[in-house]
Amino acid sequence: MTTREALHELIEQLPDAQAELARTWLEDLCDASDEDGPPLDAETLAALDRGLADVAAGRVKPLELYERERNL
Repeated sequence: MTTREALHELIEQLPDAQAELARTWLEDLCDASDEDGPPLDAETLAALDRGLADVAAGRVKPLELYERERNL
């Protein structure tokens, strides 16, 4: 399976509530890959992989809950 195929598979597994956040992150990532944007080093790419794996595995919480827990 190619990386792109794996990404598509992860996206298909996302609940609708998390799909919008993933879209925003991917848009930011695309913006960062512009020639004028900062380079993405191996550590950053690994962190993105871990985050996407967390999303795919459901190890996330809604922003509203996070803010409530921290009195934000």
